[in-house]
Amino acid sequence: MAGTYVIDADSQKRRITLRLDKTVLPVSHSARIVLSGDHSAEFIGVPEEYSEEQVCSVTGRGSWRIGKHDSFTVVRAIIVNDDPTSPCKAEFGHELMLYGKKPPYKLHITISDPDLGYAVQFEKRH
Repeated sequence: MAGTYVIDADSQKRRITLRLDKTVLPVSHSARIVLSGDHSAEFIGVPEEYSEEQVCSVTGRGSWRIGKHDSFTVVRAIIVNDDPTSPCKAEFGHELMLYGKKPPYKLHITISDPDLGYAVQFEKRH
């Protein structure tokens, strides 16, 4: 699982409109996730819905581990957002689903209500 993950081409084209105020969630083409072998993690410009009214991107460091959510394998990351321009100033718990039938997996982040189908995916850079 360790490696650098970049936003995939489909996610770069995706337009995610949030429910309450119809804000478009910004998805930066330079967003990336770095998972290191020592279980440290770094997020750079990873999109996040902080609440139904507030969107932001997360840039910061933390840790990660493999876990389960129902029958799905996930990467659980705890990241402290230290982006000074972000409205979201907190420690974030992220659950990134592994997407794909075999490695290299994509990291899948569901945005907002899962029934809306909004998500971004990160693929491992070779």
